[in-house]
Amino acid sequence: MAQAPVNKNLNFGLASAYLGCEARPEHERSPDPMKTQTLTMRLIIAALLIAIPATSALATTRQEAEEVIAEARTQHDKAIAAGAADSQAEQMIEEATALLSTRQYTKAKMIAYWAIRQTEYALQVQSGAAVVEEDKAAMAESLIAAAEEARKKAASVGGEWIAVGDMIKNAQTLAGAGEFDKAIDEANAARFQAERGYEQSMAEKDAGFPQYMLNFVK
Repeated sequence: MAQAPVNKNLNFGLASAYLGCEARPEHERSPDPMKTQTLTMRLIIAALLIAIPATSALATTRQEAEEVIAEARTQHDKAIAAGAADSQAEQMIEEATALLSTRQYTKAKMIAYWAIRQTEYALQVQSGAAVVEEDKAAMAESLIAAAEEARKKAASVGGEWIAVGDMIKNAQTLAGAGEFDKAIDEANAARFQAERGYEQSMAEKDAGFPQYMLNFVK
């Protein structure tokens, strides 16, 4: 989405209104340092008002998120009618809908978009327009399961890294949309991080305190 142009005229107007002053001849100006300091601060704030871009145009609106969710529901209904419903896509639609109440519109839109991708892929497979690469699908499924096991192992010792759960979820989403190569890469990365998290936690537990610190607290 293109960024909306900054209305500099409006910002200059805001700046002028904030300053509340106009140019005067030199002999009419007050040398009062307090007034000079106040004017300086107002000039700084006025400059900020001019420089701030209109970034709100980049944010996803509730209406945009709702439109994508509605499209995801329509696609899912088509899949149900064709006997190709995807349960994960349905869960993603519910998750996207729940995010609306917390105003996470961009995330809701993204999740709904991936629900559409998954449903479209399921419909293509059902109609024969797309062929599942069985070997890659099985590999992705296996690696995702291995990553989840590694995540649980790391969590059991307090070593789960924060991104691992999201990475596994991403891998599942990619696999559901038929993007098995990307799903395999994501699952491998998730498993690697989970294993490193486990090793890090165990190393920290085994490290203990150095002897000089133990002697210090005696």
